[in-house]
Amino acid sequence: MNIEDLKMNTIEVTKSAVNGQVYTVLDYNEYAKHSEDYANSTDIGIRAKMGDTDIVLPFKGKYNGNPISPGVYDAGAVDFFKYPDPVLKEKYVPIKTTTTSNIMNIQELIRNGEATRRLDEPFITTPDNITNIPIHPNDQPEMKCLKMALNAKNIDFDKYSGRFGDNFPNDKRQLKNHGATLNIIKRFCENCDMEALLILRDSSPDVPNPMKTEITVSLTKDTVPVEDIPDTEDGYDTDDYNESEY
Repeated sequence: MNIEDLKMNTIEVTKSAVNGQVYTVLDYNEYAKHSEDYANSTDIGIRAKMGDTDIVLPFKGKYNGNPISPGVYDAGAVDFFKYPDPVLKEKYVPIKTTTTSNIMNIQELIRNGEATRRLDEPFITTPDNITNIPIHPNDQPEMKCLKMALNAKNIDFDKYSGRFGDNFPNDKRQLKNHGATLNIIKRFCENCDMEALLILRDSSPDVPNPMKTEITVSLTKDTVPVEDIPDTEDGYDTDDYNESEY
C-alpha cells in the first residue's frame, strides 16, 4: 500500500482494555447498523454511559433471559444493556485506548500499529502498576481460575520475578495459553502466596460405584518441588501456545 492508497482510505479502529480484556470498541449506533456482522464476535465492546462515567460494555451475544455478566445482549428487535454494580463500575472504565484513524502516511500507520500491538499484549498495567491479565473467551476453567486469582491479588506481577528465578519470562509466557497443567498452577500459586486445592467427589448422587465421600488435598503444601516434576522435556506446556493470540 502506497501513500496515495492510504489517502483514499480512512481507517478507524479503536481498541480499549477493559476488565482484563482488549475489545474493539464501537458506538452503539455503529454496532446496530451492522449487528449481524458481530453476531459471533468475542472482542466487541460498546461505548456506554453510567451516570457521568464513560464505560465499555462487552457484546455478549444472544439474550437468554437471565444475563449474569454486564454487557450488551442481542434481544432481537431491541438490545438489552446490563450495567455493572456501581461498586464494580471502575472495572468497565477503559484502562488504555488506542485509535487508528485517518492514516495519511506510513510513519503514522506504523506508530498506530505499534500502539495497538502493545495494547494487545497479555499483560496490561494500570497507572498504579497493577498487572491485569486478560481472560480470553477460549480459556479453559483452570486457566481462567489462575488468571482471576492473580488479578484479584492486585499486584505488580513483575516484582515477583525473583521468586520464579531465571525462568520468569517462560513462566509469564504460560499465561498466554488457554489451558494450564497442574504443575504450572502449582508454580504460580507457590510463588504468589496462594494455596491450590484439588477436590475429588462423585459427579452426582446416582453414579455407579459412588465414593460417598469428598477427597481434598493441597497441591502446594508439603509436596515434591515443582522443578522436580517437569510437564514436558523443558518443564513447560507448549501444546496450545500461539504466539499470535494477543
